[in-house]
Amino acid sequence: MRVSLAVATLCGTLAAVAFGASPSLAQYYPYCALDSSSGATSCYYSSRAQCGSRCINNPAYGGQEGTMASARYGRRVPRGR
Repeated sequence: MRVSLAVATLCGTLAAVAFGASPSLAQYYPYCALDSSSGATSCYYSSRAQCGSRCINNPAYGGQEGTMASARYGRRVPRGR
């Protein structure tokens, strides 16, 4: 039983390496819709026109370059860089 689990793990690792598996990058959008009754936010909007008058800027969005750098290095990059 342990041998088959080890073989399956090894095969999965080799397949991931062979097909170039890489970790996914976080996707941040520049705008969030603010729910006025609960205060919840939904941050899946790329333009203000999509979420209307309830739009706010997404605090996690650092622009295209900032988003790529934060995903690459595991931390947020301040705006303006």
